[in-house]
Amino acid sequence: MRYTEVDFLIAPTDPWRELLMVELMEHGYEGFEETTHGLKAFLPTADFDRALLDGLMVARDPHVSVTHTVREVPDINWNARWEREFQPVEVDGKVRIRAEFHPAMAGYEHEIIITPRMAFGTGHHATTRMMVRSMLELDLADQRVCDLGCGTGVLAILAERLGAAEVVAIDNDPTAVANARENVEMNQCERVTVEKGGTDLESGEEYGTILANIERNTLVKAMPNLVGAMAEGGSLLLSGYVRADEQVMAKAARNAGLRNVQNLEEGDWACSRWEKHTTPQAA
Repeated sequence: MRYTEVDFLIAPTDPWRELLMVELMEHGYEGFEETTHGLKAFLPTADFDRALLDGLMVARDPHVSVTHTVREVPDINWNARWEREFQPVEVDGKVRIRAEFHPAMAGYEHEIIITPRMAFGTGHHATTRMMVRSMLELDLADQRVCDLGCGTGVLAILAERLGAAEVVAIDNDPTAVANARENVEMNQCERVTVEKGGTDLESGEEYGTILANIERNTLVKAMPNLVGAMAEGGSLLLSGYVRADEQVMAKAARNAGLRNVQNLEEGDWACSRWEKHTTPQAA
């Protein structure tokens, strides 16, 4: 199978490179390679749509310059490429995320093994690390937890390790679902279920905590559904958006009746934690 490589030059690279990667994943791009000045993205030549490149949302933003070149390349061994580039991730000396081919290391409260496939969420991205940090401050014991947009399933696995009674991991990408199931089994999880689905959670699910590391527009649109699926006093952890969008995210959360309890930032990326209370809270 032949692949098409699109080589993007991005100025400035942060946070636009990561935002472009997320957008391209939604359009079927299967592989990515970060470069000094941008990003290389790959998909089967049969699926390549040149017109799509001219309509990318990131490229239309006035705060960034995005140009690209296109060429065909031979078949690529994605797993070999990921294994070559994947390195263990350590979060605050408490959580270590590694691949199966890395040796175990003592001294961490939680060590999670992730097979480095194409799904988003290995722990390398700032948004995943901030979600982990926020989770470590929560008491998840005996809770029902939802990991929405689960990617590799790393947050769902950690939720079980932190004592959750039941974890429902959901992703709309079948590749991510298959990868998350593989990682759940590898980590010997017994209380995690991985499902294919979207953000249309049913009202009354009574989740004690919802983890949602997804892009901004999806989070804003889904906010009423997320709140409807939360238990009274429950927590909603949000990331996948940049610092410039913090006010937009805060407005959507407050309009849905949530109270802000934590805000984290790393580089250009943001993460926030919210609580649900039926009694109106001050803004």
